[in-house]
Amino acid sequence: MEKPFTSNSRDAAKLVRLARSKKRKLAVGHVFQFAPAVRKIKSLIQEGAIGKILHITSTRINLGPPKSEVDVIWDLGPHDFSIILHLLNEKPFKVSSIKNSYTLNQPGEKNPLNKAPVNNGLVNNAHIYLTFKSGPTAHVHLSWLSSNKVRLMQIFGTEGTIIYDEMLALDGKVKLLGKGKDNRLMVKDTDTSKLTYSTGEIKIISLEQHEPLRMECEEFINSIINNKPLVNDGEMGLKVVKLLEASD
Repeated sequence: MEKPFTSNSRDAAKLVRLARSKKRKLAVGHVFQFAPAVRKIKSLIQEGAIGKILHITSTRINLGPPKSEVDVIWDLGPHDFSIILHLLNEKPFKVSSIKNSYTLNQPGEKNPLNKAPVNNGLVNNAHIYLTFKSGPTAHVHLSWLSSNKVRLMQIFGTEGTIIYDEMLALDGKVKLLGKGKDNRLMVKDTDTSKLTYSTGEIKIISLEQHEPLRMECEEFINSIINNKPLVNDGEMGLKVVKLLEASD
């Protein structure tokens, strides 16, 4: 199935139950779960490269489509939600959002007051906050307001930070920052001239080279042949749709 899985969680749950009862494999096209950068970040987290995850920020902004039947949350949100759920292997217990529907006018309009807004009243800017029971929090910014396309995620841990910039070339998409150095704590005011803080060691992480969509298809075929579980199964699709509903 394409993403988002369905337009509501009720239908998503029905499809999950149907696939289970018919003993069929059901996959949802959350292709970023198969992206080289996301796969590597997942392994870095599992290895404890940045310690315990504290917070994740994700920014996904670009100009919106000229015509859309869904708002920016349903348009862009499936990507970030599927990545965060995949990395943390946990669903949030609390979701809150701040949404805006700004009026945008076509370039060159002389009298925009007589024209309908381009966004047709749809939410085109949203800040979504997720809280997880094991401790981590996340903030996702989705927007159709900027012509500057941004795809940036940062994962902050007790021992360092992972920076993932999807807009960069493969060799620079993922950076690992060591724990920062800070000697400003527990010092006297007279020592202010000696106070410094800096980032730790910065490593550019090498990534495997493969086409995510091809790997997604191969994983689906292998799961059928060998009866193996899928990371992008119907349950993942259902979780993402529930997050979209809660955010919207």
